[in-house]
Amino acid sequence: MEIKVEHKRMIIVGASGVMGNALYAAARVSKKEVIGTYYSHQCNGLLRYDMCKERLGNVIGGIGPQDTVYLLSAYTNVAWVHAHQDIASELNLHATKRLIDEIAQTGARIIFMSSVEVFDGQQGNYNENSLPNPLTSYGRMKFEIEKYLLKKKCKSCIVRIGWKVAWDADSPCVIKFTYQALMGPGAKIARDNIFSLIDDRDICEGLLRIFDRPEVAICHLASTPPVVRTDLASMVMKFSKYKDRMSFETALFADIPYSEKRSRDTHLDNSFAVSTLGMNFRSPEDIIRQKVELLDQNFKKLL
Repeated sequence: MEIKVEHKRMIIVGASGVMGNALYAAARVSKKEVIGTYYSHQCNGLLRYDMCKERLGNVIGGIGPQDTVYLLSAYTNVAWVHAHQDIASELNLHATKRLIDEIAQTGARIIFMSSVEVFDGQQGNYNENSLPNPLTSYGRMKFEIEKYLLKKKCKSCIVRIGWKVAWDADSPCVIKFTYQALMGPGAKIARDNIFSLIDDRDICEGLLRIFDRPEVAICHLASTPPVVRTDLASMVMKFSKYKDRMSFETALFADIPYSEKRSRDTHLDNSFAVSTLGMNFRSPEDIIRQKVELLDQNFKKLL
């Protein structure tokens, strides 16, 4: 009698985004059975899925306890989310909750990409047991989904990451924002703003390792040591061949104008990921050096 073997599948909702696309590629390299979806940015090999209107099961058949579904589809620009809360809520909250309900019924595991924005930035060095208290609209949406997952008591893992750095010049990141600000007149950089960086390749590695660790319920992925914004600005100038064009004045984080209140110190404690997943995160200085080299190569596009 032939025995049917159910393969463990990775299903990535939002595989056409910067993070989702990198994870999809990493999963294929690691020989995992992976299925990815897209909505507006068509990519070869991905399945079109409208998270706001469709059931995932109508696009991907046979979802069950053997599968792990990564929820990466969301509006992530903090300022944009604040300015378009109704639109953002439809995807980040309502559609995400409906999808969680659907996946929970199948018995599949859910890995939800959350954010450091769930923390208020009063103390920093946040670990997996730290209590969220979001200040931004985006952070409140992420925290609401975290609470929804925990209330459902389904198989799930919440992943929070430091400031992601991807390896193309068009991808937004704090290094690129700082690089561009230093090129402009009157750049003011906060000397008390502290955060974590992370190479997107380390994020992918962490997410792949979590796939094989069903007992992990919450995990922080971030490089150490933490980065002070003025130190980042100084390193950008140190590594850039255009440093003579750059300058900045120091300021307090409270004096930087944002559209809504932001968290001052969001750096993460990564010790759980290091000890439990065996992660070896790339250093912030190496990340900054390589990203600045890439930005220098695209200098004219960034002006």
